[in-house]
Amino acid sequence: MKVSKWNILFFFLQFRWSRHFRSNRISRGMKIRWKRNLEKSPFYANILKSGQGFPIMNKSKFMANFDRINTVGVYKKDALAVALKSEETRDFSPMIGEISVGLSSGTSGNKGIFLTSKREKEIWVGAVLDRVIGLTLRKRKVAFFLRANNNLYESVKSGRLAFHFFDTKIPVVDQMDQLLALEADILVGQPSILLEIAKGIDNQSIKPSFTKVISVAEVLELDQKKYFEQVFGCRIDQIYQCTEGFLGYTCAKGNLHFNEDWLKIEKKYLDESQTRFHPVITDYLRSSQPVVRYELNDIIHEGAPCSCGSKSTVIEKIEGRSDDVFRFAIAGKEIIIYPDFIRRAILNSSDLVTNYMVTRKTKNQLELYLEVEQKSDFDKTFNDVKNSLQSLLLEFGVDGIDVVSVDYERNPISKFRRIKNEYRASI
Repeated sequence: MKVSKWNILFFFLQFRWSRHFRSNRISRGMKIRWKRNLEKSPFYANILKSGQGFPIMNKSKFMANFDRINTVGVYKKDALAVALKSEETRDFSPMIGEISVGLSSGTSGNKGIFLTSKREKEIWVGAVLDRVIGLTLRKRKVAFFLRANNNLYESVKSGRLAFHFFDTKIPVVDQMDQLLALEADILVGQPSILLEIAKGIDNQSIKPSFTKVISVAEVLELDQKKYFEQVFGCRIDQIYQCTEGFLGYTCAKGNLHFNEDWLKIEKKYLDESQTRFHPVITDYLRSSQPVVRYELNDIIHEGAPCSCGSKSTVIEKIEGRSDDVFRFAIAGKEIIIYPDFIRRAILNSSDLVTNYMVTRKTKNQLELYLEVEQKSDFDKTFNDVKNSLQSLLLEFGVDGIDVVSVDYERNPISKFRRIKNEYRASI
């Protein structure tokens, strides 16, 4: 099923116009079409008839009601079978009728299935061309490192835009020669993959061909961003995208914005100072699988208004997700330590740390994986980081936590998370 280039151009122009003139407002026409589409969803049609408010959804509820939420008559068991077979064979072309099926990596504990129609592909391509890649007459090559390819991504291809898929299941070191020979203009990948590419280029003192590098999927942290810009020689942009849709993009001024010309963002604040919130998303463009009041467990910091002209919310940073928060019970009181505090404690403790991961798996122990420039520096660096983490914990009144060194082998199927809480206990 081929997409229409004319439709893509139409949506591109529509997004370009709305970005400049309706950056934080959803049009009346879009709302009318959205409501008509919801009437095709058995789940939401009943809610519309009842006159009740829409419930807040999460991945668990969304997947539990998959069959009744989607508007195209696709059953979860059939979609999952197609997606899992594609994962196994690494052939991502099969569809269910006219619908493409994708599978999220399931890092939040539940696998997510997303459906995409032909029209939604055209909308997505138009949005990506406007907000991410840009439209130009010059021929460009895109190197896209993905856990799983999808018909959605292949839709970006055109005579002037060559798209090359690199499977993250294959070690980066085994694909470096192919990547360098491609001489791609645009590089897209998650930070953990970009780090491996950057190290390979840095070690070989190669001048990269990239004019644009785009970070996706994982949290892009400041130390990573600085290193990438130094090695790649260009600004690092971000796409904020997940199973639930294309949520945000980096503007010309380098700030990450929500796409509020088609997304309604409700902010569920997590602290009294209202500096952190979970976004509750309603997407007025998703049609085959409506996304209505879907609460993400990402922890968002809102930034100051941007000088680019867009009035849409600026995302100062994505701190992580609720799963990454460390919670301790001290004298019957809950102590919460957000990921940003952990990051700062590590990065302020030593300049020799090149990568790290902190995992809480038991009540009184943190596992620390460290990468340093020279192996001879490891012991001292580990002790510096360990002392810094324990000092941080003491500042919060948390004592008796041991920090142990562990090895880590990257799982190419999973997203890399530097801060992880795997300890579950009633507090």
